[in-house]
Amino acid sequence: MNSVLLCCVIALMTSSALALKTCQTKICNLADSQVDERLNRQIGVELKGHYTYLYLSHIFEQHTHYYPKVAKYFRAKSNEEMSHAERFIQYQNQRGGNFNIASVQRKNDNECANVDSVLKGFACAKVLEIEVTEALTDLLSFVSAVPVAGTDIHGASNATNDLRDAQPILVHHGRTTKPLASYECNRLSGDITVEYVELTEMIAHEFLGHQIEDTKEIANHEQTLKNFGSANEALGSFLADKHLEL
Repeated sequence: MNSVLLCCVIALMTSSALALKTCQTKICNLADSQVDERLNRQIGVELKGHYTYLYLSHIFEQHTHYYPKVAKYFRAKSNEEMSHAERFIQYQNQRGGNFNIASVQRKNDNECANVDSVLKGFACAKVLEIEVTEALTDLLSFVSAVPVAGTDIHGASNATNDLRDAQPILVHHGRTTKPLASYECNRLSGDITVEYVELTEMIAHEFLGHQIEDTKEIANHEQTLKNFGSANEALGSFLADKHLEL
């Protein structure tokens, strides 16, 4: 009799644990599908920056606009943007995500539409950096509170992924915040938000501070060139190229 009772207790505990794990997996899958899309979008933004800077570097290698230091400066920025894109791709792989991007083109509107001077090159670069910063800030805001509707959890996929399950994730429900691994799904009522702890820290520490520095540096170069005025634009471009620090 005692053996039967013990077996029933073990079966009940096992069933409860499996139900808890299944619910946690569904929450993770619902949030992760949204994060996949946002990360791939950011990779596209970084690649757009890479192609735009590559375009700028080649403009200033042309014999009609030959400023070799400016060209090297923008080539370095192009490589930097590619490294940022690869960092996000690497992160997608580390978290068991799905890397996928649409076609990518350089920025060719507004300040970047017709770059035919060093001043316009830096003006284009400044706008580009601001756009990248805005995209990173938007991504940070989103992954800090990924929305998951309580009504969607029941019908969500329960396919497991060890890498996804290993992510440090917090679940915010009302005034309660718990790690996903210890979240009691049977008490769920209403909507929740999911916070990707590692990803938020990566964006803040590896990217955003660096963006502020880069934008300020480029804005300084742009303003210095503006100070020469249109009458002395050629002299300003020559001196900027001569004294540009690489």
